[in-house]
Amino acid sequence: MVVIATMEMYGGWITFCPEWLVMNYNLDLTNFMYKWVYLVFFNVLWVFIPLYACYIGISDMNDAYAMRW
Repeated sequence: MVVIATMEMYGGWITFCPEWLVMNYNLDLTNFMYKWVYLVFFNVLWVFIPLYACYIGISDMNDAYAMRW
């Protein structure tokens, strides 16, 4: 789960970050719906959900390692 969540965050990074950094003219930032709903809200979901999955996975791994000692 941690590996897949990390790959998901990296995939989002390489998909959207270069477009934002170079201010691609195809990004319509004048429209409220495109900017705040699509670009910000839905892409933030693709960050926070994998972060939560990493948190759960890492805490489960820490619990498992603690039981071995």
